[in-house]
This record gives sequence, C-alpha cells and structure tokens, in this order.
Amino acid sequence: MLGPDLDAMIPDIQYFVYRKCTRDWHIAESRIGFIDLTYVLDGEATYYVNGKAYRLKPGDFICIPKGSVRKAHTHDANPMTAYAVNLTIHEGASNREVVLPFPVHTHIGYHAELEHLFRKLHHEWTNKAQGFRIKARGLMLIILSDLLRMLAYENHPVNWHPAVRKAMQYIQLHCHQPLQAARIAQSVGLDASYLSGLFKKCVGRSLYRYINDYRVNQAENLLLSGEFSVTEVAELFGFKDVYHFSKLFKKIKGYPPSRIKRLPHPVMPE
Repeated sequence: MLGPDLDAMIPDIQYFVYRKCTRDWHIAESRIGFIDLTYVLDGEATYYVNGKAYRLKPGDFICIPKGSVRKAHTHDANPMTAYAVNLTIHEGASNREVVLPFPVHTHIGYHAELEHLFRKLHHEWTNKAQGFRIKARGLMLIILSDLLRMLAYENHPVNWHPAVRKAMQYIQLHCHQPLQAARIAQSVGLDASYLSGLFKKCVGRSLYRYINDYRVNQAENLLLSGEFSVTEVAELFGFKDVYHFSKLFKKIKGYPPSRIKRLPHPVMPE
C-alpha cells in the first residue's frame, strides 16, 4: 500500500511555543499523542526518546514521532532556546495520519528563513487574531516543506552545489538573452566543463538541456495565458525563427506550440 501523499498534508497544531528555558526546565516522562518538532536556536538540552538520549545544541532539529515515550531537561549552565510545535498531520484525501520521514535528531544548522517562518508562526499563534489558525496552518506547511527539502529530498535544489543554484538563478534572470555555457560558468567563478559536470551530477540534465527546458516551460506559460502568439513568444525568448522554436518545443513537450489554443481561457492540448 502506498504511503500518505506528502503534498496533501494538513497539519493540526495543538501547541506552539518559543521556549526560553529556565535552568530547571524539564519535561516529565510520558507517551505523547502528537508529533514533537523542536528547532534549537541557542543553549543545550537532552531529550530522551524511547529510552535513547539525544543531546541538542544550536542548529539541531528533533522530530519525536507520535506514540513515543519522551522526557527532556535543559543544561542549567546553558539553558536551551528553541521553537517547539506539537501537532498531528493528516493526508487530505484519505485522512490517514502522516508519519514524517525525518530522523529523530539531525543537525541542520541555522537557517535565517526557517527561523523567520517560526517567528511569524509564533506571532500568529500568540496574538490569536481572527483567522489565526488558517495563517498558522499555512506557515506550518511552508516550514514542513523546507524541512522535507533539507531532510528527506536528497536530490532537491536546496542540497545542490551552490554554484549550480547560482547558475540556475543566472539562467532564470537572463533567459530572454543569448546564453552561453562559458558566460554562465564565469558568473559563478567556475570553468565551463566543470560546471557542466556539476550540473549533470546534481540536476540529472546537461546545462544545455536545462536551459532549453526552462525556456520552453516559460514559453508554454506565456502561451497558456492567451496573451501571446507563437511568433511573439519565440521572439521573446531569443529564438532565431518560429521553426526552430516549434521544433524544440515539440521535442521537449511532445506536441507543437500551435496546439495551445489562444482563447480567453486557454486549455492544454490533449
């Protein structure tokens, strides 16, 4: 049987806290009926999960599964500061409970964006303004998405070589201009052949194929808007003529761009 669809996750937050521990802070031993997610910003603590000890330091993340026996205490010489959320997660379509594919204890380091999301969640949860649960659920989904990229999706862009990510940003910013491997490599401080090898290793596609895929995907989006003709889109993305654009489009998409109907509400070809 297939596992739950992680793209259909619906988090239900029971408890959220920005935890600045006192020297004698502790959690008594009990079996928990929720998932405990804790992201450590500062200080230290020791958590015990099903009898196993995990010493947490700044940048550590702990995910304690529902049904686990948990207890914890901080270190009085260096009390912990952390964001902690207790929640359950269900798959929207089947309402099955979702088990997160995270290790119990991982060092993820400090991530300013992740800390910012937790801070916004803390603001919404503390103020409890009208509609706060909707906002809190949305923020929690973004947090879970970021954590999945860091901890579960090994071949996700967040884990790719920095030069590859910078090259992709360069391509996205200059997709309407002529793009050469040497110029892209120069923009990230690498040799073109070395960058091409990194691209193939990380992305699974050659640098040349990624450029073409990106341009064709962007072109498809414009055609689907109904606001541009095939000729206009071909010119916009720097193709020398409509024939070459259409040939490449069909090679990548499996159908010619002319099959995308120019209607007020355009439809994808069958």
